[in-house]
Amino acid sequence: MRWIPAVRSAGWWLLAGASSLLFSILLWVIRFLVLGQPFTGMHAFRFMVLAVVLSFLFSFTGWLGAKKLWLFSNLGTLSGLVLMAFYSRNTTGWEDLVSFLVFLEAVAAGFILGLIVEGIFLAIRLSKK
Repeated sequence: MRWIPAVRSAGWWLLAGASSLLFSILLWVIRFLVLGQPFTGMHAFRFMVLAVVLSFLFSFTGWLGAKKLWLFSNLGTLSGLVLMAFYSRNTTGWEDLVSFLVFLEAVAAGFILGLIVEGIFLAIRLSKK
């Protein structure tokens, strides 16, 4: 994982900005193109805020040194976006809300899995000392 920035480097904030942009665009594509919802600035802004908060939260954990947590959290977010796009096809009304809940569950699962992996690696490092 040499492409991941060093702990407490400015590269984490560049990654946060890039992932914010990517997640925002993907959320907009799913909402306004896949779901066919009319474009509203308020919804676009809210999805952008969600993407920015998630990206900067995950990058902050990487900046602190939890690189595996950052990686699994972002993988959970990407898989959540894929599942959201998959579940939002041919849906109306409340069903698109289910696709958003599936997205949030995948993000939470990625974060929890990252915490578990970080905990395992920490336990291994401490047991070697």
